[in-house]
Amino acid sequence: MRGGLLIGTSLACILPAEAQVPAAPAQEVANAVGQNAGETDGTDIVVTGFRASQRSATKAKQESAVILDAVSQDDVGRLPDLNIVEASRRITGVSVVGGADATKNRDIYQRATIRGLDPKYNLVTIDGIPLASPDWVFRGARLDMLPSSLVSRIEAIKSVTARYDPHALGGQINIVSKSAFDGRSDRFLVVNANGGYNDTAGKLIRSGGPSIRADATGATRFGANREFGVVASVEYQRLPSTARAELPGDSNGAGWSYFTAAGARTPFPSLSTRPLVPVRNQDYFFENMRTRLSGNLKLEWRPDDATELSLFGGYYHDKDTETRYEILTLPTGAPTAVTATGGTFAQGDLQQGLTYQPVTRDTWLIDAKGRHDFGGGVVLDTTLARSKAEYRELREMIKYDTNPRPGTAQAGFLPAFGYGYTITDGRPRLTLNDTAAANNPDSYRALYYRSINRDLDSTVDFAKVNLGINATAEDRGFGANVGAAVTRTDLSYDQRYTEYVSANAAGLATIGTLRGILHDKQPTAYLTPAVPYLLIDRQAAWQRFEANRSAFITSNQIANNAADDFRDLETTKAGYAQALFRADRFDVQAGVRYDAMKLVVDTNQAPTARGATAYEAVQRKTDYDYWLPSALATYQLGDGMRVRAGVSKTIGRPDYSQYAARTSFGIGTDGTLTVSTGNPDLQPREAWNYDLSYEWYMPAGMISVAAFAKDIRNEIFTSSQQGPATTFQGVTYQTVFVSTPRNAAGAKVKGLEVGYTMDRIAALPGLGFNANFTLLDGSYRQPVSAAGIASGLPATRKTSGLIQQPDYIANLTMFYATGPVELRASYNRIGRALQSADGDTPTRDLYQEPRQQVDVQARFAMRDGLELVGQVQNLTKEPFIVRQGNGRDYLNYFFPVGRTFWLGLSWKPNW
Repeated sequence: MRGGLLIGTSLACILPAEAQVPAAPAQEVANAVGQNAGETDGTDIVVTGFRASQRSATKAKQESAVILDAVSQDDVGRLPDLNIVEASRRITGVSVVGGADATKNRDIYQRATIRGLDPKYNLVTIDGIPLASPDWVFRGARLDMLPSSLVSRIEAIKSVTARYDPHALGGQINIVSKSAFDGRSDRFLVVNANGGYNDTAGKLIRSGGPSIRADATGATRFGANREFGVVASVEYQRLPSTARAELPGDSNGAGWSYFTAAGARTPFPSLSTRPLVPVRNQDYFFENMRTRLSGNLKLEWRPDDATELSLFGGYYHDKDTETRYEILTLPTGAPTAVTATGGTFAQGDLQQGLTYQPVTRDTWLIDAKGRHDFGGGVVLDTTLARSKAEYRELREMIKYDTNPRPGTAQAGFLPAFGYGYTITDGRPRLTLNDTAAANNPDSYRALYYRSINRDLDSTVDFAKVNLGINATAEDRGFGANVGAAVTRTDLSYDQRYTEYVSANAAGLATIGTLRGILHDKQPTAYLTPAVPYLLIDRQAAWQRFEANRSAFITSNQIANNAADDFRDLETTKAGYAQALFRADRFDVQAGVRYDAMKLVVDTNQAPTARGATAYEAVQRKTDYDYWLPSALATYQLGDGMRVRAGVSKTIGRPDYSQYAARTSFGIGTDGTLTVSTGNPDLQPREAWNYDLSYEWYMPAGMISVAAFAKDIRNEIFTSSQQGPATTFQGVTYQTVFVSTPRNAAGAKVKGLEVGYTMDRIAALPGLGFNANFTLLDGSYRQPVSAAGIASGLPATRKTSGLIQQPDYIANLTMFYATGPVELRASYNRIGRALQSADGDTPTRDLYQEPRQQVDVQARFAMRDGLELVGQVQNLTKEPFIVRQGNGRDYLNYFFPVGRTFWLGLSWKPNW
């Protein structure tokens, strides 16, 4: 694209090849925008601020060959958002979710869902290129790692054609990178520097310090005919925070339990005459320091209008240094005096712990792209890319307990730490029998010291070629696209697990108590208000360990060192053909894609026989292939209105860890055995997708209405079920939970998306808004465990939604610009979403409660090219809340999120 629209401190963006949009001179684009707004006087109009970003996003939607919604670069840079994932929640039909691990801080968004489909099944690409994943749970990049300085536009592609990778049950998030050929001039530079204050930072041990966001992006064109271009960007973020959280429900919902008349725990209400009781009460206090560093460099050559070549390189670094302090209260036996609001346990166990868990993620990308127009309507596009990702995690876990059993990592129970509890709004509050003992550091002895390393390495090689014949947007009549693509993914995961426990009773006494290894602070806990956190000093604790090394022994962790490791080698080959027909008011594209996958999985098979220790290397091969048709038609109604209708078949490949036929075992301090196992027989989800949209492009805005439906087979969900008594390495465990991914019988989701944008209101020219609302309705049929059927449940049950699918999404952004001042307020609300579904009983289904967030921003032009920027994120300090039980009456977890204030400068010289 030879020209573009100047937008504030940044530039408009180039459309990807898939959009098939012809180039337009800068003069023509600028005049068209000015005329649309009724602002032109015959000269070039430079539109700035949020108004310009709305026009850029609207133009991208209007000119795209597929159904998509977008947010432009100026939106990313100017909204009070930290990163791409938070900016993407402004897009119609897109919601965002936090981390999948409840044992880590969840105070940031990490990934995006599209039309209610879990992030696992929505591909993330940069300029159409898939990225290696620094994660074994999700495919593709974590959006929060990617820098906003990279972005020209964020696209949510909702109807894929034969040219797209079919791993797109909900759609695809495509990041369009900046180009030196975007702008009106031969060079540009943008520098942003912001200092901030998170009102949760520094509330525990570390001072926290300031939040920092700084980035710079520059580009220039050079050569005799300005045929060469280079664009570079760099970004740095420093984000401290703390969060005092509570998790009474545990990560699988088993922290609340029913009891039978005989006093045994059960997940089934039909086997109990009493309400749910809190049996695993966890308080967490998180202290985080997140730092991000990224750099991008793109070299481009456009010797004429027929040829384009580019070479792109990117590096994305993310480090989250997290310290988690914990109080864990566990009961034993049956409760007494149980009512809907309280009860009593005669005996219990109390633990104080520390987990130091820094995680580093690094991703590299290099790609080469070429495009040549041979004339006569024949255009060739080629792409060759490699991306690499690394994940490195260290977990140091130190736990002290009121009644540890020497030589093991298990604990007993004492009357002093039994408790009475009350329940208010589903949140339990505990009163221990002996509060003085619970507050005394000498009551706690060493349970275990652990050091765990988790490493992941992932490489994705990607190649694609497309030949278009009479296939650009300006061509009329019949045309075609034919092409092929190959993606090779090599992902390996390795865990190294060491656990130290007391050698014997004498060793336990030698190691000593918590006294002498604690910080001075004793912050209050939610669940045990009268028992504060006893904050373990990590350095002092390890010094004690080294000083008393002979008092410890190493426990048998062969299972954790071998059973969890795996390697997936996945090769996907695809070919496609697409026929096109375009007239002035009507166009249609229909095609078919053949997608074939071969997978090789290497794992270790776990021994279960008494005394067996050797793990056997196992390799499994599998493959599948699909024919995937698609069609999309557009009819121009006139006066800026059009309708679009489409149908397509897509798939959702299982996660890497879901494929692996591995089995890992975890033994809780209360003697519970947790078995997590992969499922190599998983089939990809298959979906037939139906789309219908109406769009009206007005001089200063747009109205869009889209309806869609998806009929899904082989829905994949992670089922957590109570299993039978299991013997593991010679010990028989009566309380067993088995977690494994499974295919459900089927799933459905339908929805309605409405968007309304006005960037200029005649009565008040400085005022504009962007509003969108999405309604979603989905469900799937989930098999019920044998134990659930025996309790009276049917063989399958219908869930109240798809995993991570909210029932609605609402966005409203208002802006006002006058003279040197621009004000903006953004509101986002994400409705209730099913987070996980239990294989035994719906009373353990977990629901993310509705969450809203208000962000505000003010900008003041101090002088030409220099702006003062102030903004506030999460103005009302909205937390993340998950609930469970009938009617979601009980709290599963509560994570607070702080308010962040920013003040900075934005500089763009007018070259």
